[in-house]
Formats: sequence, structure tokens, C-alpha cells
Amino acid sequence: MVLDDITNLLKKGKKFLVASHKDPDGDAIGSSLALSETLRLYGKEVITFNASPIPVSLSHLSGIETLVDTIDQESKFDALLVLDCGSIERLGEVYPALSKIRPLINIDHHKNNSQFGDLNFVDDKSSSVGEIIYKLMKLADFPINKTIAENIFVSLQSDTGSFRYENTTPDAFHIAGEMMDLGVRPWTISRNTMDLYSLTKLRLLKMTLGTIELYHSGMLGLLTITKETQVKANAEEYDSEGFVDYARLIAGVEIGALVKEKGDNSFKVSLRSNDWVNVSDLARYFGGGGHPRAAAFSRKGRLEDVKMEFVSIAKRFLDDG
Repeated sequence: MVLDDITNLLKKGKKFLVASHKDPDGDAIGSSLALSETLRLYGKEVITFNASPIPVSLSHLSGIETLVDTIDQESKFDALLVLDCGSIERLGEVYPALSKIRPLINIDHHKNNSQFGDLNFVDDKSSSVGEIIYKLMKLADFPINKTIAENIFVSLQSDTGSFRYENTTPDAFHIAGEMMDLGVRPWTISRNTMDLYSLTKLRLLKMTLGTIELYHSGMLGLLTITKETQVKANAEEYDSEGFVDYARLIAGVEIGALVKEKGDNSFKVSLRSNDWVNVSDLARYFGGGGHPRAAAFSRKGRLEDVKMEFVSIAKRFLDDG
């Protein structure tokens, strides 16, 4: 069993690099911090890496101060553990250098994972990578303290939409309950990670909601954020986290999308669906990926061309449903 092989390697090694995807969410950071902390408690040396700025909503997490955004290329590690990445490129521009570290352990729950590791444990039935890390810790008999429990809970909460999405498993509820027994306060975590909006974020949200467009008899909702909008709102890159859900929540909408300008003629398109459209398949059409109800892809071109190409393909997915 691959998970046994991974735990054996972790027990034998002395120094590890734990990394997660750029533009991180609660699952990426929560699972990384949880795994790093349990390894440290087990006597290992660990560096926890993410290439992107950390969203304010995650800045309070226990252990966040251990996270780094640069790696000494001369450092030696007994393994690289990549969490929550469907492909190695999701690590960011540093992926060619990091991927030279061997063995490379790939732990994920995206169905379309490219199996890029020397050891791959990809369980698309798990609600989150946090759920997988919990199971790994139990299998290896690694310690779990309150810091770890909080980060596991954040992982679960983030990827299940506060236990509302259809990927919410019985195991997710069971694990969340066990984390509460270890001192986690869900209401405090929810307020800090889900419900705290800066004034800047609210300004950006106001502008973004003004861009709503409906297509295909109201089944496709589209929001847009340009660089100009971000500058006007004085917004940070992470301030738009979760905005795509506002498109999905409109009555009658099946697919919600957010087109966000990342650079000159470069855009990220975030997708959400409600009932029948697998947006992972839709994103994969454009070279992206994700989950059946939450996915994303990147595209280059003029804004209107990117939007219209996406709308034309999304209509096919809506009709096929």
C-alpha cells in the first residue's frame, strides 16, 4: 500500500520539504502545516514552502510563521512532499528546481492528478488533503496536538465549503469532531478564515458584482476582475478569494465563473457548479482541472475573446447535462 510506503519513508528520513500549490487555499496551507508539525514533533527537520503570498484569512493559522517562500537551492532533503497539486507545475515557477528533489511524494485528492511523484497517493474520494494527512498520521502513529488539529480542521472546512459541498464525507465529519475534542473551536476558525472581510476586499467585491453577466437562459453566471479594477480597489492578489461563489449563488445558475486578469492578456478562470455540470471536465478542455464542482484554468488572449470562447464551450456542457 502506497500510504504504508510513505509513512515508512517519513519515519526513516531526517529532513523533509513540504510544499503546496501557488495561490493557496485553506486545504493547501492547512494540510502543509499539519503534516510539517507532526513530523517536527516526531523529531524530524521540516521546511514548509509556498511560493505565493498567504491570504489574510489564513494568516492567523497556528504555525504559519514557519512557512517560507524561498528555498536554498543547496539544501539537501530526504524527500519532497507535494500536497494538493494536480500537477507539479502548480508549485509555481520554482517547480523545475524543486522537482529535482528525490524521492518526490505526491499526496492529493484531485481525480485528474498527473501522478508526477515517485510515490503517488491520490484519493479522490477524500474530502480534502487534510483528511488524507489525518489518515496518514493515524496509520504512522504520528502525534496530533491542538496546532495540528486546527490546521486539519481548516483543511476540511475549506474544501467542503464549511461541510456544505457534496464532497463532504462521513469521515470528514468524524475527523472534524475528533479535532474539536482536541480543542478546536469551529466558530472561531470560521470567523477568522471565512467571515473576516477587509474594507479593501469589500470594495473589490462591490466592483466585481457590478460586472455580473448571465448567459444561456440564466444558467451561466460570469463575473470579471480586471487589473484596473484591482488597482482602483487597492486590492491584493488574494482579496478575490471566494468571489466566484457569488456567481454560482444566483437563482437559476448552474455554472458560476470568475474571469480574473493576472497579467497582460493573461487570465485565470475559476469555476463552480451546483448540480450536474462537472466543471473539472470543463476546465480540462482549456488545459486546467480541479474537482467536479470546483475547478479552474488559465488562458491568454484579449479579455472579450477569452470570455466568449469560454461561454461558447460552457453552453455545450450545460446542454449535455
